[in-house]
Amino acid sequence: MLKVRNLTTGYGKKQVLNDVSFEIGKGDLILLTGGNGSGKSTILKTIYGLLSPWKNEDGTNGEILFEGKNIVNIPTSDLLRMGIVYMPQKKNVFDDFTVNENLLTAASIYPSIEARDRISKVFVELPPLLSLKHRTPFSMSGGEKQLLAFGCALLHSPQLMLLDEPFAGMDSDNRQLLLDTITRLNGLGITFIIVEHNKDLFNNIKFSEIELELGKISNYSARTKDTKN
Repeated sequence: MLKVRNLTTGYGKKQVLNDVSFEIGKGDLILLTGGNGSGKSTILKTIYGLLSPWKNEDGTNGEILFEGKNIVNIPTSDLLRMGIVYMPQKKNVFDDFTVNENLLTAASIYPSIEARDRISKVFVELPPLLSLKHRTPFSMSGGEKQLLAFGCALLHSPQLMLLDEPFAGMDSDNRQLLLDTITRLNGLGITFIIVEHNKDLFNNIKFSEIELELGKISNYSARTKDTKN
């Protein structure tokens, strides 16, 4: 489904990723792990077009192929329509908008009837959001905000979800709801790439791990259920 080839990039003049390559299939669940500054979030941002690949030392350009198509420099709106969504770690909701207004904003690329239908499906998938419909994130807990951010991503009927520390700041109930939702959707064939430090959350879930160190892949391994880290 997704092939990342010889990806080098960074911020300004600071290089973060150095010739990174990996391939994942449809329905895979990938955890990106590694220390701070190792390049985990940078990979997600580059796949989603928020950063552009740099030329490698040999003059070649890195590629990001989704279903065989190079998606480098493709507009975000097109990536959404292709089924690629991104949930950033921070600033992932509008604090002054209600839950419903956040969802309406996320769904604004669709005709109004379709947008309402997509939002209704999010409320079914994430029931706590329905009771929070008229509240703003400013008055919500960190876990509730994360559910809303996930809901805004989910309404695009994704095939590939890029999640940057989605469980950060979550209480146990919302964390379990989100984990159960990810697990169920993954079972339906949705592919996930998740930046996550706490691998123990996934002990009962089949996943693969891409571990980064100083902008390079130091380990790429598949893990099965009940793996202890």
